[in-house]
Amino acid sequence: MAQDADSRIAGSLVRLALLAGLWWLFAQGRMDAWLVGLPAIVLAALASRHLVDRAPPRLSIAGLLGFIGLFLRESLVGGLDVARRTLGPTLRVQPGFRRYRLRVQEQSARLLLVNCVSLLPGTLAADLDGNYVELHLLDAGEDPEPQLLRLEQAVARVFGLTAEMGHE
Repeated sequence: MAQDADSRIAGSLVRLALLAGLWWLFAQGRMDAWLVGLPAIVLAALASRHLVDRAPPRLSIAGLLGFIGLFLRESLVGGLDVARRTLGPTLRVQPGFRRYRLRVQEQSARLLLVNCVSLLPGTLAADLDGNYVELHLLDAGEDPEPQLLRLEQAVARVFGLTAEMGHE
């Protein structure tokens, strides 16, 4: 029991040191930045401890590599599409909202998915409500479901889940 407490303290000190080092880099060594930095470092360390105490999700290297490829491709395509719609001679948008039912059940996968929805052309996650995500669309006349399914399947593979969003 004492060894477990010692390893927790050591882990917390390592986290604090790493976060302090990052803050020092971000603040470019300025001493006056520590007034804001110290509380931020302590809060980040507490949050990271809470996250570390959870069982880590199982990750797939092949799934991660595939996701990185999709991420890069969709980021480029999405950026070009939004630029074309908004910077052209005529504004080609029909904004609206749509609900999308999430198929993946693992919380880590859901969070990654919701945070990556904005990669898709003209799509932004506005709210997560149970098994649904509320989407804001630049063009409500287009169906984002095929792209969302492809993204959701890629995210599921990162976490070692099958395309049907269950465990392999």
